Amino acid sequence: MTAKEILNLIVEQNYQAVENALQNGFDANAIVNNDVTGIEWASYTDDFRMMEIFWKYGAKPTTEYTEDIVTEFENGKTYLDLQEPEENPNDYPDLTADFSVTKWEFLQGQLKKDEENYYSIILPVSKFVLEEEIFSTSVQLYAIELLETLPSYIGKTISFPINPNDGYIDGSVYLRNAHNPVNVFEIKFLKLKKELIELEITMKFDFEYEGIGYKNEILKTVVKLAIESNIQKN
Repeated sequence: MTAKEILNLIVEQNYQAVENALQNGFDANAIVNNDVTGIEWASYTDDFRMMEIFWKYGAKPTTEYTEDIVTEFENGKTYLDLQEPEENPNDYPDLTADFSVTKWEFLQGQLKKDEENYYSIILPVSKFVLEEEIFSTSVQLYAIELLETLPSYIGKTISFPINPNDGYIDGSVYLRNAHNPVNVFEIKFLKLKKELIELEITMKFDFEYEGIGYKNEILKTVVKLAIESNIQKN
């Protein structure tokens, strides 16, 4: 079982297959994608059941949030204790008839430093409904090269090449059983305050690449990101 296969199983919420892989020797602390472990990836969508499976096979917390959840497991709670009550599709916007990413609400995301000069951004999307099913997803942006400190970028705009040109941002969003490419054209650095940074990101959602039934869209949106504690801002 490869890391990519495990990642797909996590996204598909195939709990039995993931547990089988861990039982057969897959390392619960292995990187599944871009310096992210399985338990952390599951945390992006609050998949407590998947997190509990990884923890049961020795996964260690990699963020403050996963540490909090692991503490709950160690104190005897299960994923059932952490899950919210069954959700009602009527509580969320229904995008079935007129889907568009312009209708997405981006929640506070996270800016992480993966290695020297390279960063990643996780942009969780507020839940929405498609064909009576509640969807929870996030835009994942990796390999963002920033050569200077964050404060030096405030007020500046950086343009990025598009895949497969050198220097492109490796972006995707999981929707309708597919990892759909997201191409970032530019990032404008607006504000930096304490542990939060505000960016304006212009990106193209390539839904036609996987043929999921939606047309490609370009979106310019302002997002707020929590800065990972180990990033030096000055």
